[in-house]
Amino acid sequence: MMLEEIEFKKATLEDEEVIYELASNLDYTPSAILNDIEKNVFAHVELAFFKGSPIAILDYWITFDSATIAIIYVEQKYRRNNIASSLMKRMYETLMDEGVKNIALEVRKSNIPAKNLYIKEGFKEINVKSNYYADGEDAIYLVKEMPSTPLILAIESSCDETSISITRNKKILSNVISSQIERHRKFGGVMPELASRLHIENVLYVLDTALKEASVMLEEIDAFAFTRGPGLVGALHVGMEVAKSLAAIYDKPLIPVHHLAGHIYANEYVSELHFPLLACVVSGGNTELIIMKDHLDYEIVGRTVDDAIGECYDKVARVLGLPYPGGVEIDRLAKLGKPTYHLPIPHAFNKYDLSFSGLKTHIINLVNSLNMKGQEINKADLACSFQEVALKELVDKVYQVASDYEVKQILVAGGVSANSRLKEILNAHYKNSNIELFFPPLSLCGDNAAMIARNAYHLYEKKIFASLDIGVDPNWEITDFNKF
Repeated sequence: MMLEEIEFKKATLEDEEVIYELASNLDYTPSAILNDIEKNVFAHVELAFFKGSPIAILDYWITFDSATIAIIYVEQKYRRNNIASSLMKRMYETLMDEGVKNIALEVRKSNIPAKNLYIKEGFKEINVKSNYYADGEDAIYLVKEMPSTPLILAIESSCDETSISITRNKKILSNVISSQIERHRKFGGVMPELASRLHIENVLYVLDTALKEASVMLEEIDAFAFTRGPGLVGALHVGMEVAKSLAAIYDKPLIPVHHLAGHIYANEYVSELHFPLLACVVSGGNTELIIMKDHLDYEIVGRTVDDAIGECYDKVARVLGLPYPGGVEIDRLAKLGKPTYHLPIPHAFNKYDLSFSGLKTHIINLVNSLNMKGQEINKADLACSFQEVALKELVDKVYQVASDYEVKQILVAGGVSANSRLKEILNAHYKNSNIELFFPPLSLCGDNAAMIARNAYHLYEKKIFASLDIGVDPNWEITDFNKF
């Protein structure tokens, strides 16, 4: 049996038959478990299945900053497969999200295997409860101290979104985004000076909203994170100065975060990262293929040698007369067209590098030429033709890198990860593959502070903090994430 074959799920009342099958002969009865599911707001009940058959159950309660395990049971023939440990690992994630400080349980004195499991998991024997069980047997009371989980406030202001998020582990308490798109749309793109001014206008309102949504006071924050780069220098400065001021006032760590690392770690809200992995970072300002062999370990193996793919989308959209941001409009329009225009295939000399400038220039020249001749342009067909060629250039390199480096996961990150056609192509290719493919939630595809907070969590664990004299770096390389 492989742990990957185990399916875990949150139990509901519809699982009554399964619960009776698993727990009929246990001290904590099936009716008690069903009562927890239906009426106990503090209870969390998890089930484990192997090839459709129920094999394990876990019932635990969270009351404020403490937790109690009511029952953890694995069917006899499935023991010694780390199933109980896997269930408890899932539980620990939830406990960390909730800021739980300790977890307790009782176990029969005669149940030596269970006691050994708990001790292996870090529980310590506190005392013995005499005559605890109905048959008069004593219970051993054990407690495990949970590692403290930092409450992180992160600020993202690299371009045209002012965002502040407050998180604890993988739980997003708030993620407020104030978008400037409408103000920049009439210019056909982001105006750097306007972006900076709007960040200044918005940031305190966003901060106040984030704190209220999270029901948190600034005094409770354990660290303040901000996007140091890459990005627009003026926009970056606004977020940095706010973070530096808060860190100084409350005497808390200051954490600079690389913008692309934030995009990568947005995927960790969906799944654990399994290494080695390939991060395909695609946005308006960046297109990079990054191999990660561990957390915070970045190796850029391929990148665009000219325009980023998102930038190319925006410029093609502009020449077609589509509104900003162009990526969304191209994706929408391409669904209505066919790839009838024969466009040049981009080419970069290095094995894993990418190029989009030639494709963009060809389309601009083509549109101008057709306009000068008074010939009609089928915008839907041209959008479809462009998208198919641009995405083929990208996914072909993804396939090659993923194969050559034998990765376990592919993470797509950045604003272009929201592209529906890109998702369709990659999902079809890796549908029956042993490589896991992940996209961030749609709400976290664009620039947002929750992604910055998630990367900051790992930097906090490594104590990678900055002094208050740090500056922004609009050209910061992800491989230099700890150099400032």
